[in-house]
Amino acid sequence: MSNRKIVISDDGGFFPVVDAQVLVVLLHAFDLTPKSLQRVAEIVREEYERSDLYVPRLPVQMFSCADPETIALGILQYLARLPKIGSYRSIIFVGHSLGAVMARKVWALAHGATPAANFEPAQAQIWAPKIDRIVLLAATNRGWMISSALSPLHRLGWTLGTVWGNILRHLLGREPTIFGFRRGAPFLTTVRLQCLAVTAALAADQPITVQLLGTADDYVAPTDNLDLATGRNFYYLEVPAATHRGIVALDEGDGSSGALGRFRLALVGDRQSLTEVALTKQDVDDLYDDAPDDYDIAAAALEDSKVDHVVFVIHGIRDRGFWTRRIAREVKSLARERGQTCRAVTSTYGYFPMGPFLLPWMRRSKVEWLLDQYVMAKALYPQAQFSYIGHSNGTYLLAGALQRCPAVHFQHAVFGGSVVSSTYSWSSFIPAQLARILNYVATDDRVVAIFPQGLERLRLQDLGGAGHLGFSDPQAINIRHVEGGHSAALADTRWREMATFVLNDEPPPTPVPATHQTEVIERLARFAPAIWVVLVAVILAPGAALLYAIGWPRWPLAVLFAVYLYLVKTILTRA
Repeated sequence: MSNRKIVISDDGGFFPVVDAQVLVVLLHAFDLTPKSLQRVAEIVREEYERSDLYVPRLPVQMFSCADPETIALGILQYLARLPKIGSYRSIIFVGHSLGAVMARKVWALAHGATPAANFEPAQAQIWAPKIDRIVLLAATNRGWMISSALSPLHRLGWTLGTVWGNILRHLLGREPTIFGFRRGAPFLTTVRLQCLAVTAALAADQPITVQLLGTADDYVAPTDNLDLATGRNFYYLEVPAATHRGIVALDEGDGSSGALGRFRLALVGDRQSLTEVALTKQDVDDLYDDAPDDYDIAAAALEDSKVDHVVFVIHGIRDRGFWTRRIAREVKSLARERGQTCRAVTSTYGYFPMGPFLLPWMRRSKVEWLLDQYVMAKALYPQAQFSYIGHSNGTYLLAGALQRCPAVHFQHAVFGGSVVSSTYSWSSFIPAQLARILNYVATDDRVVAIFPQGLERLRLQDLGGAGHLGFSDPQAINIRHVEGGHSAALADTRWREMATFVLNDEPPPTPVPATHQTEVIERLARFAPAIWVVLVAVILAPGAALLYAIGWPRWPLAVLFAVYLYLVKTILTRA
């Protein structure tokens, strides 16, 4: 085989040359094969004639359920076993879409990133410093989302795929591989946090990282491509008329500004030449068209390594979270009194009604929203300790984040109106991911006592009644009881004690004299499973009767049935 000619099959493989000085790893996109990188491989060989190419076939096809972490470790181990790995003067990664995320993951692992997103030099590969360039083609660095900007056909395909994936996950216990690359997914969150840790540790000794952005990308929005938390030092090059999949075709286009010219520059260009054609920081910010996350001000947040403490204040269901800023203000005010610099994350995941809240995949999507917020805050405030104040569904988000992503770390957490299971194992996360948890138990929280607590006893969901029962794990601090209902913990009289706990680890005293839950709430809680059965029967029975009656030739009943369905939908999606 000559140094320049190469043929990539669907199975990929290792393509060596004599006296190779460079190793180039090519990683393909989701639902494609190594063959899709044929043109990329040809150009690599033109630019680096004495290069070995490793083009593995990744198990990332349409219905794959392979673990992304295992895939990344497999690539790392293969490279580590190469007899020539120590003799290369340079190692280059080129990744397309999902493969671009994998490239960054392997780079972080090679430098000693741990599952907890720490940097351990002792675990680094001896060849890791040789990775001096990473080229990302249409990378999904922040994770994919189903966007209204997609074409109707693509949006339908992704929607149907998501439905199928949720069936696999929740009914068959299998996680689709592509779900690991969704925005906020635990795997992707860990990748981003690991990249942050390694980047901070290596300081100026960073590889040249170039990301090519197709101006006609029809699959992924700029907010999915661009990861401003971990990719602020990238060189971003726009490729005119390039689509998400078509970017690897490397059409010649308009000479140096076309796809081929851009890719050649990404492969061999030095920092000065890349800077001359890369998008400016302002250009990148303009592309990133998400509304700025609501940290402290409505303008774009700025990195600040002097911040001591960051507190998340997250609302629950049927709530737009306007109160979160008031509690955040109290925490920041106390911090200033004590000479600390504090920032708050009071972003909202939007109005979340009862119907979607009862669906596990919808709750999980909100957990992934929180993980995405966490990464951005970690990038902005790298030296800060993180704490958390959550109400209702906001408590579920933190519990789910800790459970699904070991790379997430908080110092203190405060729960009010908690819908987390009363048997949640806090001992599994304390002290590795959380120092202490404070849980307010209300005297008359009928919402929690009847609904989440009833589901906990029926064992139908991973919800629970900790806001009514308290946590059984001795690691949790339960304040029994605060006067009031579901929002009892949010009373302004409790803001200062919450702030004191998250900033200084001083829990409030148990109420004296002791308060007790009302007899009515205890009875409702006792019969909560039966209440659920009755509610479901009340909702379903009229519909079943009307559906049966529609079998007769009576069109008014069909109209009545349609009205009934509309009312049920309205109640579940608005209440």
